Parts: sequence; C-alpha cells; structure tokens
Amino acid sequence: MVVFTQDARASLASLDTDHVALLLEVCAHRTSAIVARAPEVQYVLPFENRGAEVGVTLHHPHGQIYAYPHVPPVPQRMHESEFAHHAATGEPLLPALIREELRDGRRILHASEEAVAFVPAWARYPYEVWVAPRQPTADFNGLTATARVALARALLTVLRKYDALWQKPFPYIMVWYQAPRLPGYAAACQLHAELLPAYRMPGRLKYLAGTEIGAGLFANDALPEDKAAELRAVDVAVA
Repeated sequence: MVVFTQDARASLASLDTDHVALLLEVCAHRTSAIVARAPEVQYVLPFENRGAEVGVTLHHPHGQIYAYPHVPPVPQRMHESEFAHHAATGEPLLPALIREELRDGRRILHASEEAVAFVPAWARYPYEVWVAPRQPTADFNGLTATARVALARALLTVLRKYDALWQKPFPYIMVWYQAPRLPGYAAACQLHAELLPAYRMPGRLKYLAGTEIGAGLFANDALPEDKAAELRAVDVAVA
C-alpha cells in the first residue's frame, strides 16, 4: 500500500504537483525493490481505487502495488500488441498513437513537451482518459525528474477536471501499466495510466453488462470526441 498523504480528508487531485511527482518516484523505487527482492516477478502493477462506487472501504487517500509471477491477461494482450507492432515497425505502438492523437487534437485534454492526457478513440468508458509521457518510456524508472513533474501535472489536470465536472468527488479506477520484466519488451512498451471512471452521466453508473462480461467487448454509448470536449471545457488550475 502507498499512502498518498497524512491528511485523511485529502485526495490525489488535491495534492500539489511536486507531491504527485514524488508519488511517481515512489512507484519507481518500489518497482525496483520488488524485482530485486523477488526476481521471479514478471509484472508490477500500481493502481488506485477511488470511491465507494468502485468498492472502496478505506477512504484515506492511497494506492496499491501488486506484483505477479506472470503477466496478467489484460496487460498481456496489450503488451503482446505492443511487442508485435515494435517488431514490425521498429517503433513503440503507444507513442505512435499519441502522435496521431496530437495531430487530430479533438480528444486531447492536456499536452506539454513531456506529457499528454487524452480520451482515447478506443475508449471503453465514456470518461476514460489515458495519461502518458511523450517520450518512449518503459517504466517508472525511465522517467527523468522533469518528466515526472510533467506527468504529475497532466494527471492532476485530469483528476481536477473529473471533480469539477459534477462538483463532487469523482470515483474511478486508475491503473499504471509498465513493461513486463521479460526480454525484449522494454523497447516496445510505453508507461501510461488508464483512468476508468465509474459514472457515464450524473447519477448513472457504468455497469458491465452482457456484452462486456459475457463477450469481453465493451459498448460505449458516447463518442470520445464529445466526452473530451466536455472535459476540456472544465477549467482547472494546476501549478
């Protein structure tokens, strides 16, 4: 468990940029320590669950870091696609997709020299947002101090937009994906966060139903461009 702050009334969104950058550095340190202590670990997954709507019972702001002796099914499928793309093109997949998102511009929520946040064209949830460094970076340990601050600023921009959108604490699951501890994957995989909010509109949760659970295929009843525009219109300040 990673406790974000001593203030039980705070949230990740309420912390300042340097504090969040420090938490990203903590993820790097813990990833290294876990692998050094247990070399059989193939995957390290930091995440945060926020809100009773996603089953949280401990409301002091915190995240968790899980380590697995194998690559779990969801990241395995994603990283295999990244590996195949890199093998075919010599370029990591997500940075190529980010380049196209920046060129299009309609789904971008935040962009700087070092980091980007956007509603992906393939969003499964109406308010799903991805946050990533601009430069190819396999894991938390690949981030420079400057990139950590930029990534923290991008993340805070999204989290504050979430809370300001409906003027309430916005429940979500945030998962950080980094390269598996397997040969050849570091060059192909891009560190990034996926934020999966529980609401699809005020007072209406996004439940996984027949097609999602039964078939493993998501049905999103909102255009990513519309939700990106909605979030982009929410004005927030991040120092």
